[in-house]
Amino acid sequence: MHHLTIDLPTPVKKSPRARLLVVDDDPLIRELHAAVLRMDGYEVAIAKDGVAALELLAEERFDLVLTERHMPKFDGASIVLALRSAGSRIPMIMVSGSLADTPLPPEIVREISAAIPKLARTAEVLSAVARALSPAPPRESPCRVRRVQLSAA
Repeated sequence: MHHLTIDLPTPVKKSPRARLLVVDDDPLIRELHAAVLRMDGYEVAIAKDGVAALELLAEERFDLVLTERHMPKFDGASIVLALRSAGSRIPMIMVSGSLADTPLPPEIVREISAAIPKLARTAEVLSAVARALSPAPPRESPCRVRRVQLSAA
């Protein structure tokens, strides 16, 4: 009796595109970021301020939050601190028109994936999102292998 073992590749299931939450009190910027992200294939929800964002985050699952720094009611830094104090490790990107003039406090910088200008180029927004969503390098090859044993009499 002869045994032959063959390793057959099994494709890894691709995960669906990430679900993002865009938070900005400026409707034009909010819709612009949402449109850019949707065109790149992301599922996007929007919130007009931090209070609305936290309500959505309590009800639904998101993979990333892109938030404006300065907003009435509850600003971007407050969203970051509230989520982190609740134990959330969701990736966050801070958007601000004043990064050059007023740097983010270190306690916020440590908790976000990136900070980008409010009027960042499309490529810069998409790149920041992709980097924030990138998982750690895989420990195994992207193709899982299952062992198949064939027996011949």
